[in-house]
Amino acid sequence: MTAENKSFEFYMKELDRIIAEMEGGNLDQLEKLIKNFEHGSEIIDKCNKILKEAELRVHKSRELGAKSRETEASNFADEKRG
Repeated sequence: MTAENKSFEFYMKELDRIIAEMEGGNLDQLEKLIKNFEHGSEIIDKCNKILKEAELRVHKSRELGAKSRETEASNFADEKRG
C-alpha cells in the first residue's frame, strides 16, 4: 500500500500506536522518542490533508445537490406554466 492509498483510519491506528509507545515509557533512547514524535507529526499532517479533501468533496457534493434541486424546481415551474 503506497502512502497515497493509506486511509485515514490506517493513519489514526499508527498514531495511536506511537502515542501508546511514547506514553508507555518503552522508549529508552531520546533519539527514538524524537523519531516517533516526528513520525507522529507527519501522520497528523496526512490526516489533516485527508480530512480537508473529504470536506471539499462534501462541500462540492452539497453544491451540486443544491444546483440539481434548483434545476428540478425550475423545470417543474416551466412545466406548470407550459
